[in-house]
Amino acid sequence: MPASPLTDPEILQALTAESRPLPSPSAVALELMRALERRDLGMRDIANIARKDPALVARMIQLANSAIFAGMRPAVAIEEAVLRIGTGGLARLAIALSLMQASKVTDIEGFDLRRFWMTSIQRGLVFQYLSQRVGKMPSAEAFSLGLLADVGQLAMAVSLGAQAVYIGAEGSVQVLQDPQVQMQRYGYDQGDASAVLLAHWGFPVVLAQAVRIRPQTPGAAESREAQLGECVALSRSLQLRPDGVAPDAGQMRSLAEHLHLSESDLQGVLASAAQDMAGMAAVFEMKLEQAEVDAEFDRLRRALATPPLLDEPIADEVLIVSKDAALRLGLRQALEAAGHAVVEAATPAEAFEIVQIQGPRVVVLDWADGDSAAALCRSLRTERGPRIYLLALSRDMEQHAVLNALDAGANDVLFAPVLPQMLIAKVQTGARATRVLAAAEAERSHGLRTLRTLEQRNAELLQAAGTDELTGVGNRRALDAFLPPLFAQAAAEGQPLACLMFDLDEFKRINDRLGHDVGDQALRAVGRVLRQQSRGMDFVARVGGEEFLMLCPQTTEEAAMRVAERIRAAIAVPQADLPPLSVSVGVALGAAAFADAASLIRAADQALLQAKRLGRNRVCLAPTASSAAASN
Repeated sequence: MPASPLTDPEILQALTAESRPLPSPSAVALELMRALERRDLGMRDIANIARKDPALVARMIQLANSAIFAGMRPAVAIEEAVLRIGTGGLARLAIALSLMQASKVTDIEGFDLRRFWMTSIQRGLVFQYLSQRVGKMPSAEAFSLGLLADVGQLAMAVSLGAQAVYIGAEGSVQVLQDPQVQMQRYGYDQGDASAVLLAHWGFPVVLAQAVRIRPQTPGAAESREAQLGECVALSRSLQLRPDGVAPDAGQMRSLAEHLHLSESDLQGVLASAAQDMAGMAAVFEMKLEQAEVDAEFDRLRRALATPPLLDEPIADEVLIVSKDAALRLGLRQALEAAGHAVVEAATPAEAFEIVQIQGPRVVVLDWADGDSAAALCRSLRTERGPRIYLLALSRDMEQHAVLNALDAGANDVLFAPVLPQMLIAKVQTGARATRVLAAAEAERSHGLRTLRTLEQRNAELLQAAGTDELTGVGNRRALDAFLPPLFAQAAAEGQPLACLMFDLDEFKRINDRLGHDVGDQALRAVGRVLRQQSRGMDFVARVGGEEFLMLCPQTTEEAAMRVAERIRAAIAVPQADLPPLSVSVGVALGAAAFADAASLIRAADQALLQAKRLGRNRVCLAPTASSAAASN
């Protein structure tokens, strides 16, 4: 008998009352979560709480320097990590980091702990990039929610122990992970368990409720909780799966459509997540080879790129062509009884028009109509080729009648009087043949389109992986690919290369006082000005939380300072719905004056720090290596 649904307190009691202790977050992680509720605690207070766990501090600093949070200057202190990740994001990621450490000593028969955490990290990255595209959450908070969205699966496997184990294929021991079966057996599923645990650990209710597993009905609700739930469901459908389990491409497309995301958007999300997966796993002390990551993500990309199966009732529609109304009626009754849609034509001209407009691919021709039937048969075969199935109905058993029909292009001949079973068998054979051919042509057409657009798709994916989702400019990954060859070319040709570093002043105060949404708008405004003020040959990237960089080839010192001042002034212009904005700018000129690209970047960064020290909202020029040496 199915179990009665449990309430949230009953679920928490069921998870915690068992003799086997659950992997739990550390005391420091829970203290950080409680600290979020206190408005009198600032960044330094959060940093001091984190310092109680030196191992957690080390991992947080490593996380702050990872691909999704890294700036131009490496974070070396916990205060910098808090500033870069955010207090809420840091506390919630502390829950995940400590929980992962605690689970390492857990031995769960039939539960692949490595795959669970690998899938969790991938889902966190996917959810983070999805949330950037639909504008739902800051990066760190989105990553932490995606990371822990299925923590209830781990909790149920631990707390239920042998109750959750069943014997799978070939006698293998496996842990039950089907939510519907879980609900029937225990009265709650892993989504319920995840929601209850996240709320118990201090996650906001709207985030905790978003991870429950519900049937998704796109368009049913527009609340933030419902939309977050759809983002979680989409990130689950885009997550890595055990070998041999095909992802549900239909569910991906349905959820993406309601969130106004295209296939290209999803491919871009997967490309970005694949780039960051191995590095993020290292933060969580999990070793992943890039080849392993690429193989897993390739299955998801292929599933998205595969066209949906054809569902064409037109292949089951039958056209009957005969001057004999009684014959048409008898054939119609037999075919409709078998489930076919039927259209009729009394003349070849009428039949030809029906084929042109309605496109039935199975045609029954009354060969007693003589030359007109043969002429129609030839016309349809010439125009449609093998895409149409032509069945000639002959009253003449003579061999020459059969040959005439086949010579005119008929696929087969059926003799009158017609047995309904034989008619239906012939028509269904023809319908299957045309359906298979149509599917093959669609697949071939798709293959050709895929081949023609492969380079374009690769370029789009590379661009998506190298684009900062929030501001639309390049990201640190794109800079790492773009800068070395540009610097080498400038050095080889003796051309100047200007590097401009921008830092949005008082960004933390904007976030703390006005909220992350306003902070995001401010960053978008800076990115928009940088794009507008750059030339086609220039390169612009966001390289940290509020740091941007512009590379300007063939630009002299005077021109670089002029550009920097123009951008600084443009950003300072008051904008509706935004607080006053300003940027500090550091300018360095290369390439001849510097040994390598990294030295050029460091010089611009030092000039930026000088602008900050002098009071912000100004431009400072870095000394060249030679002038600096001369001054010493």
